[in-house]
Amino acid sequence: MERLFDYYKELENDRLSFIFNGDVSDDITDGIIRITEFNVNNFEALNKLSRRISFIMVECFQNVVRHGSKNLDPKKDKAGGLFAARLMGDANYVSSINLIDIDEVELLREKLNQLNSIEKDKLKALYLEVLNNDEISAKGGAGLGLIQLARKAGQPISFDFEDLNEHLANFYLSLKLTGNDGETKPGEALRFTKNFDKRIKESDVLMVYKGDFGKDSIMPIIHIIEEKMRAENDVGPKGFFLILVELLQNVSRHNIESNGMKDGIFMITEDKDGEYWTSVGNVVNEQTMHVLKERLAELNEMDAMELKKAYKKTLREGSFSDKGGAGLGLIEIARKSSDKLVYSFDDMGDGKFFFTFNVKFNVNG
Repeated sequence: MERLFDYYKELENDRLSFIFNGDVSDDITDGIIRITEFNVNNFEALNKLSRRISFIMVECFQNVVRHGSKNLDPKKDKAGGLFAARLMGDANYVSSINLIDIDEVELLREKLNQLNSIEKDKLKALYLEVLNNDEISAKGGAGLGLIQLARKAGQPISFDFEDLNEHLANFYLSLKLTGNDGETKPGEALRFTKNFDKRIKESDVLMVYKGDFGKDSIMPIIHIIEEKMRAENDVGPKGFFLILVELLQNVSRHNIESNGMKDGIFMITEDKDGEYWTSVGNVVNEQTMHVLKERLAELNEMDAMELKKAYKKTLREGSFSDKGGAGLGLIEIARKSSDKLVYSFDDMGDGKFFFTFNVKFNVNG
């Protein structure tokens, strides 16, 4: 499992980074859009683009459905795509990756090159022409969805293809939206997506979120994971959601607030045994670091019966030890975890430490 701190350092200057690896239903799409809209609407440089960004995200998701391969081998190929939304500086990046049949590559390449060569004011005319003439699309012209992406983005669509075998290829598609009229450098929007694609899939990462951990951001994250877990396990395990909520709230409780944001990072990973690792990380001061280290070490020394007693005592008295031990949230995480709590503190200098908290949960246990 990759270190969460390494992801945080790479994304530290992003107001929002959201990467989702897997099949996307309408409910999950809605959650991803809610997270992005919340962050965009609270960022003055981009809030006027909120509707365009949401539209482009929906089109990117639907693009995967339209062009997804029909010839996947369930035993060998992972059908799910990868989606990324990123607020960096005054720009918003939206990207998608999915597997397509290799015989579709040249046709898609032709369509996208065609769109990128058309002047902005002529895209509307092309859209109306395709809308009223099915033969254009059948002869190789750009489809309605791709035309709409080009219209709303106002920038060239960045794309690429990577042959995986004689049947399948990766289709990379990225767009950049800014509050100004400056154009994107060719390939700029693809670099982030390509770099993260193999890295995330090799590490079995299902989701990464870096951004504000206020209530309005936490709830859509929980909604997304609930939908994914229900789809894969029929019924979402309550213990897992309890850990999830407590871990996300933990970032809000123990955090150095910056620019009105409770900044942190969250990651969920599934291993080959069907166990999930949920990881959160955020910056804390030295005093908080010492308190958390002492409380978590104390919890790891307890067995199931001792944790149960500590929970009941905390309900009555507010803490389980005279030292000011862990609150209910940390105790509940320790009780529901399928293994000992894993945590670390990385020294960032100036009295700041990056706190990483990893918890394992077996949905079948």
